Amino acid sequence: MRIISPRPLSGTLRIMPSKSASHRALICAALAGGESVIAPIQRSQDVEATLACLEGMGLTRAADMGEGIRLMERVPHLRRIAPCGESGSTLRFLLPLALDGGPPVRFEGTERLLQRPLDAYRGLFARHCTGHRWVDEPGAITISGQLRSGKFTLPGNVSSQFVSGLLFALPRLGGDSTIRLTGAVESRAYIDLTLAALARSGIEARWLDERTLAMAGGQRGRPGAYAVEGDWSHAAFYLVAGLIGGPVGLTGLDAASLQGDRAVIDVLRGMGGNIRQEGEGWVASPSALHGASIDASQIPDLVPALAVAACAAQGRTVIHNAARLRIKESDRLAALRAELGALGAAIQERPDGLVIDGGAPLQGGPVTSHNDHRIAMALAVAAALCASPMALTGSEAVQKSAPHFWDEYAQLGGKSDARTVGE
Repeated sequence: MRIISPRPLSGTLRIMPSKSASHRALICAALAGGESVIAPIQRSQDVEATLACLEGMGLTRAADMGEGIRLMERVPHLRRIAPCGESGSTLRFLLPLALDGGPPVRFEGTERLLQRPLDAYRGLFARHCTGHRWVDEPGAITISGQLRSGKFTLPGNVSSQFVSGLLFALPRLGGDSTIRLTGAVESRAYIDLTLAALARSGIEARWLDERTLAMAGGQRGRPGAYAVEGDWSHAAFYLVAGLIGGPVGLTGLDAASLQGDRAVIDVLRGMGGNIRQEGEGWVASPSALHGASIDASQIPDLVPALAVAACAAQGRTVIHNAARLRIKESDRLAALRAELGALGAAIQERPDGLVIDGGAPLQGGPVTSHNDHRIAMALAVAAALCASPMALTGSEAVQKSAPHFWDEYAQLGGKSDARTVGE
């Protein structure tokens, strides 16, 4: 349990390297062979999971360089084991890479991870794989077979991680392929982030139209140095903190980033947020926020931070097109409704989103992270709105993406005290 005092955050912080970009850089470097350096990198649980899986699958071996990682030649394994922990990105990015005609790969993960939807791959692999086997067992999925090039079809409204997983695997095949997305395409920015990472390693793919991707087969990436940009998803929490307390200055963020969560600047400005660019950084200053209508279809990871901003805003905020949040590390819509509601927020849960009537002061008291890193960080920021201390159970969940979050929190003047239950 962590006791968090209700005080505003202010100061300057350098934002950690992007988790999304780190996953992609590690995979591209491992597939390229040779020797590559990825730096800077944040050794979160999710990033460590991707690295462990790449090594366990025999795609690479790694050496720690402090702020970076050096990847070297592949080391083939007769028994391939991929420990994914609770990282959905790791599992979905690497499943197609296991279909290389080699020995089976056993993907291990938590119960919550293996409950997350994978049906988009099950049907796809059955149609496009020679000798395909998929075995579900307690705590693991074991698959084998040889993926074939061709015309792939996926629903556009499933996780973009399925598309990225195919994009990593298809260049290694002998023939050319296309990926056709049906229906509305959600989280397209994450697909573009994958295309950009592949391009930096020398792999060419392109959009033929708004719903069709083309990938030539027989491509091999090139090793090299991969610079990892700052994480806009993580920055969102501190931008909100700056608007409700502040000011908070952030550096290490690329204003021209392809990360979809770069949109947090426009969303918060649309709520009346005073966010300005100063030199190479951004400053969020105390603001009179107002309610807004927020379409979360392209920015689902921003919803926890935006829900806290909505609690501070005058009037009603409606967050919609966010149903996918129910299958994250927790059911984030239910978790936000329960925990912000426990603090006194006027919050309603809808099937695809939240309705928040903001402006009323929050109370402190007991809350839980639901073992979800983004819920934990959102509640920490919300503590600044509370009239009394917050007792947060599960604060260690931040290790999944941001192992230094509580140090950053203290750097900005936040006060939190980790205690053993019963103290």
